[in-house]
Amino acid sequence: MILGVLLQLAIVARAPIDTAQPVNFHAMAAPDTVFVGQQVTYEVGVFLDDQLRLRLRRNPEFVPPEPRAMLAYDLPSTATTPGARRVGDHEYEVHVFERAFFPLEAGRYEIPAAELSYSLPLSMSFFSREESHTLAAESLTVVVLPPPAAGRPANYGGAVGELHVDERLDAHRVRAGDPVLLTVMVGGRGNVKLLPRPMVAVPWGSAVAAEERVRIDTSTSDVHGTKEFDWVVTPRDTGVLALPPVGYPYFNPYTERYEIALTRADTLRVGAGSLAALDTTRADAGPPLAIRTLYRGNLPSPPYTRPEFLAAAVCAPIPALLLGGARRVRRRRRRKLSAADRLKILSRSRRPVPAPALRRAYVAALAERFALSPATLTERGALSHVLRREGCTGPSGQRAERLLDTLDRTAYGPGPELPKDIARQIYEAFVSVTREARDRIIPVLLLCAVIGVAAKAIDVAGTQAAEQFRQGLTAYTRHQYGPAAIGFAAAGHLAPRAADAWANAGTAAWVAGDTADAVVGWQRAARLESFAPDVHERLNLVRASQEGPIAAPPRVDAGLVASIALGCWVLLCLLTALRPGRLKPLVAVLAGLAIVGAASAAWLAEMTAGDHLVVIGPGAGLSSSPALGAERVAALDAGDVGHVEERSGAWVRVRLDGDREGWVEMGRTIPIGEGN
Repeated sequence: MILGVLLQLAIVARAPIDTAQPVNFHAMAAPDTVFVGQQVTYEVGVFLDDQLRLRLRRNPEFVPPEPRAMLAYDLPSTATTPGARRVGDHEYEVHVFERAFFPLEAGRYEIPAAELSYSLPLSMSFFSREESHTLAAESLTVVVLPPPAAGRPANYGGAVGELHVDERLDAHRVRAGDPVLLTVMVGGRGNVKLLPRPMVAVPWGSAVAAEERVRIDTSTSDVHGTKEFDWVVTPRDTGVLALPPVGYPYFNPYTERYEIALTRADTLRVGAGSLAALDTTRADAGPPLAIRTLYRGNLPSPPYTRPEFLAAAVCAPIPALLLGGARRVRRRRRRKLSAADRLKILSRSRRPVPAPALRRAYVAALAERFALSPATLTERGALSHVLRREGCTGPSGQRAERLLDTLDRTAYGPGPELPKDIARQIYEAFVSVTREARDRIIPVLLLCAVIGVAAKAIDVAGTQAAEQFRQGLTAYTRHQYGPAAIGFAAAGHLAPRAADAWANAGTAAWVAGDTADAVVGWQRAARLESFAPDVHERLNLVRASQEGPIAAPPRVDAGLVASIALGCWVLLCLLTALRPGRLKPLVAVLAGLAIVGAASAAWLAEMTAGDHLVVIGPGAGLSSSPALGAERVAALDAGDVGHVEERSGAWVRVRLDGDREGWVEMGRTIPIGEGN
């Protein structure tokens, strides 16, 4: 609290003022060197000249920065009235806005520049047009240090802050075998959301980890709160049993040393009871909610997004058109033999074939298979050259050209006498060149297939996502739910269609006490897997309803509906091709199913994408207008899902289930789809 007041006084008194500008916008951060998990208080000051303030028709719009690898909390202003500063003949009204940043990793980070937008009328007329202005504050640098290795306790789990612990039992008299709830409260100054679970050992019974709850207080400049950890303790012995104190090691960044907070000693009176054989459960076992342990990577993209789906839909009528045309052709004339068939018939003839007729059949068969120009049939070496380009070997092409040359000399002049089996030789040469030209296509296709498979196998992002998923599993089994949620979410961002990563990210965030991130993870997983029962069951845990027309994920897969519609369309085209003019009732039914299925698939695809849906974060409320001082219409629960209707600077107008509508700060919303 004192640091916030001093920082506000500092930014009011020390920020450089340009008297030539009616609005000055500056930022400060303190301290500029912190440890991982220590609070950085970021403040911006808006200095409004008195003359300008009278011209403003509406409040300026402030867009706070969003630095990477830091958690952010909005803080209330510690000043009851706006500050004031006088520079020369200018009097400035000062408004100060605060945010708390908590760095998650060591390093050097830059806090991006905050933005301020305001509009001024061009004249004093009420109907005057307005001119928009945008200002940017300074970008600041923060150095983040890791907690020192010297003096670090062996059981240190990463807690940072100024903390204290306490515990309570929901009952002090029980019988052996009756469970009792033990709650350890860790609270104090710092980001309690990511505090790890303490270690609890009960020598006279078993302790199984249960739920966690988080309460964060941002009513002052120093963020503080309490995180409660539950254990279900089942006594095995009888008598007056001492509950050992729970020690919680943490690093205090303000004293720069490791400290250990201890709970008070407590006792539990356990009477004799009918105690069944107890399982010796470890104290660190049994996470409160089960997660998925098998990572399947990116789920296949919906069928309607693939090129083969569109190709099947477009090509389905082609058989009907071709068969219909073929029927009309067959009615008019008999089918003609191809040039290759005529050459084959001549090769099997027992009578000598005249050279001119054999040459015509040979040239026609070659022209039917290959693109031959007249020069190809007259110039020496031209035919073998064309055949080599088509993929034939040198000997086969040369043999085909020699036979053509022999036929030319005999057909058009006193050439040599043709062998009796010349027709068979010519047909064999033709078959040889056509087979080799066809076979050369196969290696090319195989090469393309190998390249495609290799490109698909080399998936660097998929490998990184699998590693993040594995790290999330490890952290979750160790009851480090905050880091587990971060790991699963990172895997989801690397592999956006990995439903397993998003489902686990939601579960870990829920156990860590982050309702908004939990809903985001579960909503994304439910929209990727419409038939996943575990995700829909988890959404029922949220206080904000997830069953309304806006919030509820579709329970029917758009890809399945699209595939059914495509199947009806293809079957309709096949029936039309095979049975023209018949089965009219069935054709009408299939046509209706195809149309309704296509329309339903398009609607479901839009609902599944969720491109215009956002999840409301904690502490948000509906305002009547997009301004900082606007009237608060209604409070919202963390995890509410809204549809974005309009955007205005740092505000969005959302529509929620229950006929609720209003403006919400964009910084308090998390998009569900990729289109936000």
